Amino acid sequence: MSRPGRIRFLSRTAPFYDPTVNALGFRRLWKNLAERTAPGPGTPCLDVCTGTGGAALALARRGTPVIGLDLSAGMLERARRKARATGLAERAHWVRMDACRLAFRNGTFALVTCTMALHEMAEEERGQVLRELQRVASNRVLIADYRVPPSGWSRPLFHLLRVFEYLESDDFESYRTDDLPARLEKAGFGVEEAWDEGPYRVWLCRVSPS
Repeated sequence: MSRPGRIRFLSRTAPFYDPTVNALGFRRLWKNLAERTAPGPGTPCLDVCTGTGGAALALARRGTPVIGLDLSAGMLERARRKARATGLAERAHWVRMDACRLAFRNGTFALVTCTMALHEMAEEERGQVLRELQRVASNRVLIADYRVPPSGWSRPLFHLLRVFEYLESDDFESYRTDDLPARLEKAGFGVEEAWDEGPYRVWLCRVSPS
């Protein structure tokens, strides 16, 4: 599926997104990450590829002002509705923007998050997005995505359990074979901590001075 086609697909399927990802444990992932990394009230954060705003709203609940951005208008509209319904509209703002070309100055945000999005990107796009995350962050960047088993019996099981990802995106295979820690280092990140949250892997990184 092409990038424009994927964006249209996400907008059309936005009403079904939350029940699907909640079943996959994303809500617990977002809550745990916010509890562990939210910088606190008054410190601006950016959530890239926000979808329906799960990670952004988890940060906002902890008093953090956050901007969530995505290219899918349908996803962003649901994020706005959720923010209004939970009383977080003043703390969480939504922008339609390409993660490959972020319209923010260098070092604008103390924390930049990108959760469960890199696996949907083509290899070149993934590199561009990581460079932009590094550029607009002043302190830390948090990345979370699928934990890919290195080898053994668990690798075929991973393929089976993620078959829907292969159907949704032609680029999932490139994520599966990518050396993400090496790519993070190349993009200017220093991995401060890395840990597992169920079937997901989290990298909390310090950014190199620009």
